[in-house]
Amino acid sequence: MEALFEGIGGLYAFIAVLVVLLTALTVLIRQSVTRRQFLGNVLIPATFIAIAILLYLMTLNFPEEEAGPSAIPHLWIAALILLSIFLIVQALMGKTEADPGNGRLDMLALFIGATIAYLLLMQVIGYYLSTFLFLIAVMYFLSYRKYVMMFAVSCGWLIFAYFVFQRMLYIPLPQGRLIKVFMQ
Repeated sequence: MEALFEGIGGLYAFIAVLVVLLTALTVLIRQSVTRRQFLGNVLIPATFIAIAILLYLMTLNFPEEEAGPSAIPHLWIAALILLSIFLIVQALMGKTEADPGNGRLDMLALFIGATIAYLLLMQVIGYYLSTFLFLIAVMYFLSYRKYVMMFAVSCGWLIFAYFVFQRMLYIPLPQGRLIKVFMQ
């Protein structure tokens, strides 16, 4: 199973399987008039389950020890799957609120575009600068206009990320190609 989803081709295979499963789930739920109003409440947790499975497959190469590097990701993955199943059962039983009407798809597209730009920009200018710009842009898109607070929140997050990931956990964050060129 591990070799099935290995490399970039494996990622495309996983995405294809995910699309097929979510499409099948959508068709099944849309056929039921009573459950159609809970479609979003089912699809979002189902997507989280699929992502958790992908993450689990990615951890299969981690060393297996009693409390080794795979323990924490496996705990988070198990929690994500269990809570997602709980949400799906709640939705199918009709114990949640029905899906809201259509939202602002322009804002959704804007955030998807901003996230893609953030991920691409991170490869060029690094985590810290791209995250700072992303946080400022997202707060601005959400109509937040207290610029001092926007700056403080963005800087606070970067300081937190630096100390937690770089200093405490020794996890290097992406520097970016442009920063590496200037550092040489």
